[in-house]
Amino acid sequence: MSFLSGLGSIPHLYFFRDDKLPLGFGTKWRKLQGILEILKANNTTKVLLWGSIHGNYLASFTFILRCHGIKVDTIAYTRDPNLRTYNERLVRSHSHSIDCYANRKTAYQVWLEKQNNYPGLVLPEFGIHPGQILGLQSFWKKSKDAIQSLNYKKAILVLEIGSGASFLSAFDYFDGSSILVLGVMVGEPKQKWLEKVKDLQILLGLKNIPIPKEQILELTTENAFPIPNKKPAKFGKKNQERKDWIGRFFRNTDILLEPVYSGITVNSLLREIYELPLDNLERKNEQGINPPVAGNDDLGKKFPIGENADLSLNYNQFLKRSPSGEMIPIFYLHQGGQIQHLDLVFNRN
Repeated sequence: MSFLSGLGSIPHLYFFRDDKLPLGFGTKWRKLQGILEILKANNTTKVLLWGSIHGNYLASFTFILRCHGIKVDTIAYTRDPNLRTYNERLVRSHSHSIDCYANRKTAYQVWLEKQNNYPGLVLPEFGIHPGQILGLQSFWKKSKDAIQSLNYKKAILVLEIGSGASFLSAFDYFDGSSILVLGVMVGEPKQKWLEKVKDLQILLGLKNIPIPKEQILELTTENAFPIPNKKPAKFGKKNQERKDWIGRFFRNTDILLEPVYSGITVNSLLREIYELPLDNLERKNEQGINPPVAGNDDLGKKFPIGENADLSLNYNQFLKRSPSGEMIPIFYLHQGGQIQHLDLVFNRN
């Protein structure tokens, strides 16, 4: 099955299915591919990591590195010592040594001290390293070829900004081309992240290209209209309505989203495509009129995109239709991370 999937009744929205890579680790497989090549070239067999024990980063990096015969030493933190997750199990079972702290600052200090005399590669949180770019380059080429095979003169690539490595790599690769890269802020405020861009580009070995603010989308809560001084959506915020929507989306498309990144972005993208603010969507739903949605020709009755939604992308100019009703095709990169949320679509029994 191709890594590029269309969404049936939405001919201008496509998914790059990196979530189909083993264990749903997605793009992190590609990031680590380049790092593994550097480890092999330098005969390095040990890696020191640090980060959240419940996060996708440590879960994927510890698993993949150990599978390639690398000894993994992990410094982790958790804000809830009683929380148990699948990611945590992966981190603990694939780290050769692990120290976990109840405070992020403490874990960071321990990592700083340990790296001084560490006989191997030391990776910062989220694995920021030039090797990640080596691993991503081939994917951007494959994506470009897939878009061009559909004979589109222009296209938009949308992906979330977590650490920022994938977005900055894509922005660098497609700079000056007919493919516009848009990043969706989920983990932190837009302005705060933009202030770190230069340093991130240096750490990743990328060209120092300024990022236009309009190419960074920021999710806001409760209302689809731009509001002065509106706080961005809280990272990791979950609610039952969103979980239910993800379940309906999966049943109609066979694409499993997760509630932290992809579930939020795709829901918001669909509403942007239909150019309907939240209050209009809810009003139409009350009247029994729902907008069409992916994979369902029955006018969205199975999973209406406006039902109890609480996030929006603030009407981005690049996602608008032309006066004749046409719009630039959108390609969304599903970067994986859904393995910890299988309970959204499968019964535990």
